[in-house]
Amino acid sequence: MTTEHQEHLTNTEPSRWPTCAMLFWGTFGTKSPAERRYVMRSVFAAAVVMLWMVLAFSDHFPPKPAVMKITLLATGALITYIAWELYRYLSQLDELARRMQLEAIAWTYLTGFVAAAWLGVLAPFSHFLMHWPYKPSLLTAIPFLYFLLEPVRAIWLYVLSRRY
Repeated sequence: MTTEHQEHLTNTEPSRWPTCAMLFWGTFGTKSPAERRYVMRSVFAAAVVMLWMVLAFSDHFPPKPAVMKITLLATGALITYIAWELYRYLSQLDELARRMQLEAIAWTYLTGFVAAAWLGVLAPFSHFLMHWPYKPSLLTAIPFLYFLLEPVRAIWLYVLSRRY
């Protein structure tokens, strides 16, 4: 191990990026035009879908199969749009920041894969622990899992920023 590598390991200098922006938005907090565009457009798209969901599931607008299908399509379109905006944001980053974002995405994928594998392993034993029947209607919740994975990506980004 070289002395340069040893110095890098003992360096405990804090990251140059703000923690709040990393954990809340999954960005580096540089306030660049690409970052502002990503955050504002993603928030706007999420607000439109959340407003639709509030209207769709209110007492005055009873949930019907057509409303449920529109809600699922809107959620899928939202996630696709946010992914496209993330791609546009990543294409504007420098090499180090892009590498960190892509590594955080890779770790998020692996974390989600491991969590899904463990749920699959524990499912046969669920009748011992609790009543956990398989219902095909639960598959409609899959698009909403994106909102669980995005904070995981932000946490991985924070962890990786402390390494670089």
